[in-house]
Order: sequence, then C-alpha cells, then structure tokens
Amino acid sequence: MFKKKQANVPEKVPNGMAPLQSRDDALFETLNRNKKAKKRKLIRTVVTIVVVLAVILVAAVVILRRQVREQFGGEAQEVLSEQAQRGTISTVVSGSGMLLNVDTETISIPAGVEVTDILVAYGDAVAEGDLLAVVDMATVRTAMSELQEEIENLDDQITDAEGDTVSSYVTSGVPGRVKIIYGEADMLVEDAMVDHGGLAAISLDGYMAVQIETDALKEGESVTVILSDGEEEEGTVKSVVGKIATILVTDNGPEYDEEVTVKTEDGAEVGSGKLYIHNPLMVTGYAGTIKTVNATVNQQIYVGTTLFTLTDTSSTASYDALLRSRSEKEETLLELLKIQRYGGMVSPISGSIYSVVDLDEETEEETEEITDIITISADVSMSVTISVDEGDILSLELGQEADVNVSSVSEDTLKGTVTEIDKTDSSGAYTAVVTLDKVEGMIPGMTASVDVRIEGVDDAIIIPVEALHQTSTGYYVYTSYDEETEEFGGRVDVIPGISNSNFVEIKSGLSEGDTVYYTEEQNPFGNMGFGNMGAMPNMGGNQSGGQMPGGDRNNGGSRNNGGGMPSGGGMPGNRG
Repeated sequence: MFKKKQANVPEKVPNGMAPLQSRDDALFETLNRNKKAKKRKLIRTVVTIVVVLAVILVAAVVILRRQVREQFGGEAQEVLSEQAQRGTISTVVSGSGMLLNVDTETISIPAGVEVTDILVAYGDAVAEGDLLAVVDMATVRTAMSELQEEIENLDDQITDAEGDTVSSYVTSGVPGRVKIIYGEADMLVEDAMVDHGGLAAISLDGYMAVQIETDALKEGESVTVILSDGEEEEGTVKSVVGKIATILVTDNGPEYDEEVTVKTEDGAEVGSGKLYIHNPLMVTGYAGTIKTVNATVNQQIYVGTTLFTLTDTSSTASYDALLRSRSEKEETLLELLKIQRYGGMVSPISGSIYSVVDLDEETEEETEEITDIITISADVSMSVTISVDEGDILSLELGQEADVNVSSVSEDTLKGTVTEIDKTDSSGAYTAVVTLDKVEGMIPGMTASVDVRIEGVDDAIIIPVEALHQTSTGYYVYTSYDEETEEFGGRVDVIPGISNSNFVEIKSGLSEGDTVYYTEEQNPFGNMGFGNMGAMPNMGGNQSGGQMPGGDRNNGGSRNNGGGMPSGGGMPGNRG
C-alpha cells in the first residue's frame, strides 16, 4: 500500500496573532532602510572630506611652487652669458693683523744712573740730539769712576793672557798610520773641518777593510786581496753577515778608496770592492791657516808627531772673552760721557715717541731696576703679521709683493713686501710679516688687511667661475642655451687651471671669444662639487683677485642676459 504525501500547509495562526506579525515585519523593514541610509550618508561625508583635502593639498602645492619659483627664480636663476677672454688671473694668500712700528730705538739707562725727569710723552715728535730725560749727574760721575776701575782690572788680566794663543802646531795624540790628508798649504783650518770633517784621517788598528757580497767565504778564512796595481796582499775574513763578508788587509801600502779584488786560497774570484779605514780617527783643529803639511800618506806616526804647522792662530777663548768684556765697558763709558756732556739722555734718531715709562707710578726700588725708559719710532716703516694656512706657507717667499689696506687711514691700496716667514710652528699656525712704508695717520694697533700674490697667469683664457661644472671624471661648460625649451646645451669638456673666487683659467677646451652660459649660484648648494677641484691649486677662502679685460672683473664685470630661468632638466649643476 502506498502512503499519501502530505502537502506543506502553513500552520494556522490563531485569530489574535496575525496583526502582530505584520507590525514586526514593517518595523524590521524600516530599520533596514534607516541603516542603509546612514551608511550612504557616512560614505558621502567621507568622500566629501577626501575631495576637500585633495583640493587643499593641490592648492598648497600650487602656492608652494609659486613661492619657490618666486624665491629661487627670477634674478637668482637668471641665465647669464659671458665670452671667454684673455686676461690676468692670480691667487693670493690673505690675512689681517695689527700694525706695528719697525726700526725702533730703545733708550736705556746705564746701571747706577738715576733719572730725575722725563721730558717727552707718547706721540711727541723728536729730532736726533733732542734731550729726552734729565739725570742726577752725581750718579753719572760715580758710575764712570766705578766703570773706569773695572776697565783697568780687565787690562791687567788681558796683559797676563796676551800670550795665551792657539798652538801653531797640530800634533798626533795617538799612534797610527796616516791614510788621508785633507789639509793643504794656505787652507784655513775651519774650511778643512767644515768640508771634510777633519784635517787628516789616521788608521788606528793597522787594517784596511773591504766588503763584498758572496756566500763562498767563512769567518776566519784566509784570502788573497789583489790591489789595483796588481800586487797581492794576504787578507782575512773578519766576519760574514748574511751574504756580506768583511775582509781585513794591512794598512801599510793599500790606499783608501782603492778598488781591490778578493780571491779564495784556490784562486777563485769571489768579489770586489773599495777599501776603507777599518778603525779611523780624524785629526781636528779650529783656528789658523795651514802653513805646511808635515805628514805624508801611509806614514806611521806616534804620540806627539807634528802633522801640520799653522799661522794666524787666534787667541784662546778666555783671552777673547776678556777683550769682549772690555769693549762692552768702553761703550758704556762712552755713553756716560755723552750723558755728562748733554746733561741727560738724548735721542739717537728722528721720529716719534712710541712708549714712555711713567716714573711717578713706580716705587723707588722698582725705579732702580728700570733700564729701558723710552722707545722711539723712526716713522719710516710699519709691519703687519698675518697667519698663513699650512697649505700656503710653502708658496710664500721673501721679497714677494703684497697689497695692504688700512681702512681707518685710507681707501687706497698700499704696497708692502714679505720680510719674514715663520715656518717653525708645529701647531700649523704659521705666520708671515709684511713691511710697508708708514703714511700719515698710521698708528700701532690699527687693523690692516693683506693680500700676497703667490701665483698668477698672464694672457690666460678666463671665464666666470660659476660657468664651470664638475663631474666625477672632469669639468665642462655649456656653450649654448635654448630660450624656448629653457635648456642648456653645447656641453664642452675643459681643463681648468688656477682659480680664485671670481674667475677660473681654462687651459684647454675653449678659445678666446667662445660664449659660455650659466646661472649665478645663489642657492644653498651652489655648483655642487666645484668647491674642491682636486688638482686645481689654492681653491678656497684665501683667494681673490683676477682680472679680465672689459670691466672690473673682481666684481663680476658686465654680464649679458641669456634668457629666462631654465627648466629643471636643463639647469646646470653637478650633472653626469
């Protein structure tokens, strides 16, 4: 039997439940619609905000670009052109310092003399012979009396030491054999000493020696030494160090610096070399002229053997010291006599007073110790000392010309000369002194700026330094510019020479009259890489100068406008 399938028939809802079901369905549908509406509103809000931010961002970029263009464009990025021209360019060492007086004279008071009054003050003009200070004449006479007594005592000592002179004979202090004689008749002893280190050389141990390179000899082995004239002498191997053998041979006969050959006992030649004194001693002296040479080469000598006879021998050191002391006291006595004649201290030169000791501010004890009371400037020259970088100190030479500017006195450039160079400072703070003529208004302590030309080239091809660009492999310039595309072109490789802050020499790549295009480097980066040009000498802050024809090229000269600001792709810079 088959069962009958029942159809799905909805359950019957009780009569009271149908309206409730309808209300629930309507509520759910309303909630869904509200939820979807809120979601769409949120999306619209987010999209609106994004659009607004994008607009603001675009506007900010546009404004920023305009500001950048206004700040870095215009005059700073103006394209310039300049023809390569012939002119003079130079590099200089620059520095500054304070002016100091040159050729000053110091007035000193002799010991024992008392100054009662100083008649001059700082800045006073004085002439030679003017009275500068008054002294107590009683102290002058006392000082002269004491000084005269000291001179008389020295005279007695000089008389006793008058015959105390250097010996007229040079003798041997040790036994040995004369192998070298440097001194000759009529030669100064000091010349022989400076040129050769001695008057003669003596062999002390009886041997000459020669060194040869060989591995065929052993220490203590007997050998044959063949002299340059073919004679043979018996030799002995003193030592062998590595492959260097030292052979000794008698000093009686063989000559210094003679070429010899060494053979083994079986006649095999093992090497050759020049003879030297195995154990030498130099004969020395310090004064006089050689009259005769008493020794001969190869002579056997003993203690006391006369080797040289001298003339014009000087006095001993103690005798010379006595003479110097007496001379100094003579000068002091003469100074005291002048003070007595003129009634005080007088000026030895014409000039102006540079410094004066104020005796009123010194105590009595301190005044007695004062010796230098007045300094006088000749008012002829002044000097300025400048610091020099270690990279430039070797380029300076005495006598080099310098341009000196003293702005507090004049705008004119004064000429000076390098008179001193100090290369001894281990810290690297080297200095140079430049001396110049003193002009009216100059006083010590004023600041002066100095430029010393250390290198220059005349008739050189010169272009503005901004027109030169650098890569990792060399240097180049642009020789054309397209105003429509705002791009540089015509790149030409060049070889630069010396440079300063304004111009650079072009050794190769450009000819006179060629035009180069460039922009003035006024941005923070400049012409990247050009600041250190490697082989180019003296690139840096210590440089100035340089001149091209047709204008004051130290200030940039007259430049032509070559068009508007180039585009980013055509801007010159450190482009590979």
